[in-house]
Formats: sequence, C-alpha cells, structure tokens
Amino acid sequence: MEKILILGGNSKLARCFFLLYPKITKSLTKKECDITSKNDVEKVIINTSAKYILNCAAITDIEYCENNKDKCLNVNTFAVNCIESVCKKYNKKLIHITSDYALNPVNYYGFTKYLNEKQLDKSKSLIIRTSFYSKQLYLVRELLNHKEVTAYTNVFFNPVSINRLAKEIFKKRNKYGILNVFSNSKVSKYEFAIQICKTFGINTNLVKPAKFKNTKGSARRPFNSFVNTEIKINTLRDLKHFKFFTLKS
Repeated sequence: MEKILILGGNSKLARCFFLLYPKITKSLTKKECDITSKNDVEKVIINTSAKYILNCAAITDIEYCENNKDKCLNVNTFAVNCIESVCKKYNKKLIHITSDYALNPVNYYGFTKYLNEKQLDKSKSLIIRTSFYSKQLYLVRELLNHKEVTAYTNVFFNPVSINRLAKEIFKKRNKYGILNVFSNSKVSKYEFAIQICKTFGINTNLVKPAKFKNTKGSARRPFNSFVNTEIKINTLRDLKHFKFFTLKS
C-alpha cells in the first residue's frame, strides 16, 4: 500500500492519523520540516517514498492570526503553495486541510484558508474542508471532570470527530478537488455540549447557555458555519464512536 507523509506532525489530526495507520504513515514535526522553508520541503519530499503528502501544518489560533497577519499568511497560504509546487515537481499527491471558515471568511484565519482553496490546483490535489473536534476537546475534558462550561446557543456548526475525519481522509485519498467532511446535522455549540453530556453520562446542568457577541478588538467569528456535505456522518452516532485517544492528544 502506498505510504503517506504527514507535515505538521504535532497537530491533533496528524497524531490521530498516525495512531490509526502507523504502518503506512510517517509524521514530521516543524523541527523536522519547517514548511515555510522551501529547502526543507524539497529535501523531505525528494527523499520520501510516500505517494501522498498530507499537510496538517497551520496556524489555527484565530486571535493570533488576526494580530500576526504576515506570519499567518506565510504559514497558511504561501507555504502551502510551495508544498504544492514541490509535490507537482516530484509527482506526489498533496492532501491539504482547510476549514469551514474559508467560506465567506469574516476573519484573517478564514481568509488564508479561502486563498488555499482558490489557489491550489484542484485537478492535482485533494482539499479537505472540515470542522473537527479540536477546541471542543477542552470542553469534553472539563465536562468529564464535572466542571461547569459555558456554551453558545446562537453559534451553529456541524463538526466531525477527529478520528472519523482521519478515516475519511484515508478512504478518499485518491479523489481530487474539494471534499466537504462534516456531520450531517446542524447544532449549536450549546446543543453539542448537551450531546456530549448525554453520550458520556454527564449531568447536563454543568452546561450553562450563553449568547455569543462579536466584540471590538477581537477577531470576528461566524454565527453559522454549517456546511452541506456529501458524506453522511450522523452527529450522535459519531459522538458515540468518539475515541478516547483524542482526549489525550
């Protein structure tokens, strides 16, 4: 079976992917390959036998991106263009991760992901547009420790578990273009937190409802980042199959 090389090996998705497919996967951290260095990228890709290059490297902190736009653009956009050109040069398949924030972006992070989708050659690459449990893992940990959390009733999305996302990437690795990988039901952050409680047998009273407001001086967030998906992933069933190793990652 063809091998997969992962860039951004410290990311939650990279670690999850490696745990699922250790025999065919090699994962490199920033220290092993700085994606903003063309020399690093070319050296790594020319010396790998992997057919697929899965790029999990990105700056995803919304506030940091807003306050460090040059660095964000360099990592999230320019470096990805470089990876793509090197992949083409050495006949490798690029699989790149973008975000629901790329659609009608309201902040700089979303803008850099929007540029990815516009600039990458979709006839040669696979772009995975998704929203997966990442920051929500903190919420899960707090609830499992029986701590109160606040969740918004007016912010909607349709996330997918990180392990399900990794499996979908593996299954669809030979496709091209943009692929939406989301669950098939729209939920508020509050509803999502309640579902977590019910799934793990946690007291739902620990979740306190609140209304989100964009504030001056902070990066804007979309109120509705629901994305239609051709992949049918039931939110409740996905939560029930949520692997505990994602809580440790």
